[in-house]
Amino acid sequence: MFFNRSKDELFYQTLIDAAANIVEAVRLFKENVETLREKEAYAERLKELESKGDQYTHLLIRELNQTFMTPLDREDIYQLAVKLDDVLDGVEACASRFVYFRVEKTTPYLLEFANVLEQSATYLHEAFVALKKRDYAAIRKISVELNLLENEGDRLMREGVGSLFDGTTDPIELIKMKEIYEKLEGITDIVEDVADVLESVVMKYA
Repeated sequence: MFFNRSKDELFYQTLIDAAANIVEAVRLFKENVETLREKEAYAERLKELESKGDQYTHLLIRELNQTFMTPLDREDIYQLAVKLDDVLDGVEACASRFVYFRVEKTTPYLLEFANVLEQSATYLHEAFVALKKRDYAAIRKISVELNLLENEGDRLMREGVGSLFDGTTDPIELIKMKEIYEKLEGITDIVEDVADVLESVVMKYA
C-alpha cells in the first residue's frame, strides 16, 4: 500500500499509522478493564494489534536500511519506531496478565490508568500528525501534556500499590496487582520517552 508514496511520506505515514494502532489498542484495553468479563477475547484482539504494530516497526527499520536520505535523523526514526513498539507491547502484556493471573475484577486504579493511557495515545497520534506537517509548536505543547500524564501514572502506581498493602490480605493477589500497576506505570514512562525523542527532533529542525 506504500508503493506510490515518496520515501519521506512513507516514514511519516508509517509512524502515524503505528500511533493510530496504539490508539485502537488502548481503547480496547479501556473497554476490557471496565469489567474484565471478556478478558480472553480482549487479550486475543490486542495480540493481533501487537502483531500489526510489529509489522510497522519492521517496515520502518527495513526502510531505514534501504534509504540513503531520510526525512529525520536515522537514530531518531529508529528510536521512535522502537519506543512505539514498546508502548504497544506493554499494553498487550498487561491484557495477557489479566488472563493468566486470573484477575477477575477491575479496580479504580485500573480504570484511571486506562484513562491516562487513552489520553497519552491520543496525544501521541496528534504529535506524529504534527510531525508530518512540521508543526513543531504543536509537538512542544503535546510533549508537555505527555509529561504531565507520566506524572499521573507515577501517582497512580504509588497510590495503587499502597492501597494493596492497606487492604489486600491475600499475598498472591497483592503480588499480581502490584506487577500490573508497575507495568502500567512503565508504559507511561515509555510514552514520555517518545515525547523526549520528539522534543529532540524539534530542537534539530525547528
